Amino acid sequence: MINTSNINQFGIEIGENCNASICSCCNSESYVGHGFVYKSHEAYAVYYAGWTPSHIEKRVSFAVAIGEWDDNSTSDQRTCFGLEAYDGGNNIHFRIIDPENSPWGSTELLGQMLRRVDALENPLLEQVFDIVELVISRHLAIHNFFEDKLIIRH
Repeated sequence: MINTSNINQFGIEIGENCNASICSCCNSESYVGHGFVYKSHEAYAVYYAGWTPSHIEKRVSFAVAIGEWDDNSTSDQRTCFGLEAYDGGNNIHFRIIDPENSPWGSTELLGQMLRRVDALENPLLEQVFDIVELVISRHLAIHNFFEDKLIIRH
């Protein structure tokens, strides 16, 4: 079960549920999904998620960019975090990752991802965890991949 005490402040709109591609490390079928996050009915963040079912470690790589999303905004007005959600047996665990370990380490849309050491000190990190919890609970393909496990933050 997902802890919904803090995630109720957000809403999500799934943009792409499960687009198939090929994993760059093993050439197996891989999937990417993304969506939009709203806070007080205003655009607040964008997330991307990627996973490969055949990998030994069951995990989803996330990029979450929080900031300005109007027509005139740029990636300089956003803060991008990288993290992985992984299967820890009976639970889902989170770990913050460095940009070089993410497919979205530096993109025009999301901006330059924070280094792990900087992300851990950023005051927006708790909101990132809340957003990813919400995504796991409502993004159907990701939710099904994790088979309704309890989330544990690291």
